[in-house]
Amino acid sequence: MSTALSVVVDATLITLILALAAFGLAIIYGLVGVINMGHGAMLTLGAYLTWAATTAGLPFVISIFLAAAGVAVIGLLLEHIVIRSFYDRPFDTLLLTWGFFLVSTEVIKIVFGTDLRNVANPVPGAFDLGGIQIPAYRTMIAGCSLLLIAGSALVFFYTALGIKIRALIQNREMASLLGLDVSRMYKLVFVTGSFMAGLAGALISPMLSVDPYIGNIFLVRSFFVVIIGGIGHLLGGTLIGSFLIGGSETLFALFSGQVFAQTAVFAVAIVVLRFRPHGVLRSG
Repeated sequence: MSTALSVVVDATLITLILALAAFGLAIIYGLVGVINMGHGAMLTLGAYLTWAATTAGLPFVISIFLAAAGVAVIGLLLEHIVIRSFYDRPFDTLLLTWGFFLVSTEVIKIVFGTDLRNVANPVPGAFDLGGIQIPAYRTMIAGCSLLLIAGSALVFFYTALGIKIRALIQNREMASLLGLDVSRMYKLVFVTGSFMAGLAGALISPMLSVDPYIGNIFLVRSFFVVIIGGIGHLLGGTLIGSFLIGGSETLFALFSGQVFAQTAVFAVAIVVLRFRPHGVLRSG
């Protein structure tokens, strides 16, 4: 019984943490169609900016929001200078954001070096649940992930801003004819996705050693999450995709090594996409 409960808890925590890491990509790729290969770099920047802020003596909560805001500013500059001219050319955005990833990684190495950095855990310890020790900070991150996704879904579906964004996604030309500022809305979506990516990197930083490639751990998984869940489905798609990737990896890891578990998860993802090429929540 305790083993089953432990698996359920681990799978739930990993699912929600992965959902947090993938959410910024789900916003940018799912809503405006930009294949953001720089997503991993944005996560990394969020982690490093959090480390810098906490090292300077700022409280952790202030540090994570400053880090997320810093990444949002970088995303704003990237969108305004480069991306805004290529929204109708997805392959070009892939190459441009990959270039952003390469440049950002080298800049991080120059500014921060390649040594491992550590962000102190703001909520140390664990609590007992049926004889299972659950890390307090991971639980807090899982809760934050759920709140962020649910809050964003409420904005997307129940506010005037959300209606404008959905109108833009469904028919860009008609939305423009009706007076919607298309370029402004695209910019807002891209900056919001960048903010969420930076916030995810900031929140994840106490869980891992911070290095120039920390975001790469989540990049491929994030793409699988968004595609498997269904592009454009912010809440249900992100959670379902995260469960299929993160949760199934937990299950496979029970019976095999971590490397085989990851390989098996990607194989499962390929099989799912074979039969549901538009994602679990999209009919085609």
